[in-house]
Amino acid sequence: MTDGNGTVLGTGKVEGGRARGRSQLKLCKVSFTVRVPGGPENYQLIIGAFEPMPYSREDIRRGLAFYETEQGGLAPL
Repeated sequence: MTDGNGTVLGTGKVEGGRARGRSQLKLCKVSFTVRVPGGPENYQLIIGAFEPMPYSREDIRRGLAFYETEQGGLAPL
C-alpha cells in the first residue's frame, strides 16, 4: 500500500483466495491486512505484478473489490 505520491506505507500478505465466475467475468475473493499510518486521503493498492489501483480512505473503509479484466489486469469493481 502506498500513498498518493508512491511512498510505501505498509505491506501485507494476500491469503489464499477463492475464484468464481464464468469466462466473461472472473472474481477472486482474498483476505489481507495492511496497517498504515492514518492521514493520507488517497492510497494505491499494489498486488503482485499488477498495476497499482487507486483508492480513497473512504473506499477502503467500505471494503475493496476488483475483477480481472480481459487484458489480464485488475480493475476496481
